[in-house]
Amino acid sequence: MFQRLLQKHLARGILGRKMLSIDKGSIALASDLGLKRTENQDRTALMKFRSSTASYTVIAVVDGMGGMRDGEKSAEIAISTFLCSIMENVHLGSEHAIMQATMTANNAVFEFTNGKGGSTLSAILLASDGTHMTVNVGDSRIYAKESIFGKVIRLTVDDSLAETVGGSGTELLQFIGMGEGIRPHVVPLPLEAKQVYLTTDGVHYIEPNTLSDIIKHAEKITQVVERLIATARWCGGPDNATVSALDLELLNFEESLDDASIVQISDPHSSTQFIFPQFQLESEVSLPETSVQTQNNSINTAQSEKSAAPSRTSTLVEEKESITETVKVEAKTPPKRKKRQSKKAVDHLDSADEVQIKMTIFDEAGCESHEVEDDDSK
Repeated sequence: MFQRLLQKHLARGILGRKMLSIDKGSIALASDLGLKRTENQDRTALMKFRSSTASYTVIAVVDGMGGMRDGEKSAEIAISTFLCSIMENVHLGSEHAIMQATMTANNAVFEFTNGKGGSTLSAILLASDGTHMTVNVGDSRIYAKESIFGKVIRLTVDDSLAETVGGSGTELLQFIGMGEGIRPHVVPLPLEAKQVYLTTDGVHYIEPNTLSDIIKHAEKITQVVERLIATARWCGGPDNATVSALDLELLNFEESLDDASIVQISDPHSSTQFIFPQFQLESEVSLPETSVQTQNNSINTAQSEKSAAPSRTSTLVEEKESITETVKVEAKTPPKRKKRQSKKAVDHLDSADEVQIKMTIFDEAGCESHEVEDDDSK
């Protein structure tokens, strides 16, 4: 199943600080472990894909609840399930898709933790037809910078005692994984939004005016992301800090993927393409058993993934197709190209069948990935 493959892909924890800028600087993703934590329970990812009628860009940020059980694993399940559900339901409309994806993620995490663990979720779904939607559950946030006066506004309200009922506690009244009773906040993105920022509480714990000034006085979103991450650490770095940003004035849907069989996934580590031969997004059949081909200039071991997903007509898809995963990473000084031998590995799972995974490793420029430096924010 693609969700399992995606969850495994996004399970790579960040022990230091990482940032990725793609699409000519129109999108930036960054995460920092902070100074007090031993593991990063934040996850952020971008997904780009297209259907037969429109192109879509989804950015999601989740924050595993460290005070509860399996916060990191809950965050991985939440974001991977959310993204997969968006892709499966987007043909029904952006609002329906983002609501259904949130409910599906909630159910998946609840099944894993039985309500004893969870994560927050803030996400934005952009469509080339102009139907842009946002969703929020928990205390991760979405900020927008207006196009006319450059004013910074918060688009979300925390699901905490303090903001919901006027109390003084920081406990969350709802989160992904709580089970029944969840009420996601789904609203359209304001038309006046020029830039959008999604943050975890490890970023927006800093003084609100400071956060607003950083956003207002930077020319590029990459500068904003670098400065927010650095400021969060300068102020003590008590928690994992994650921020994802997009510049709507630079984002060009015409440059988006022109092949409906390709899904692009990006996180602060890298940008990856999954290719589904003969796969249609509006298909009534779930993803089949898969073999994976990976291209990555930083991966040196082959991994395998296999599943048999039931179709929505209660039949099993037995035919094996391939998902090709292409990772393109560009450092500031790209390394010289080297010829390397392809590697093969076979993994035995629950079934007696074997799925072969091919890995080809080569260097190719595709995006900008680098460490976030404290003193480079200019």
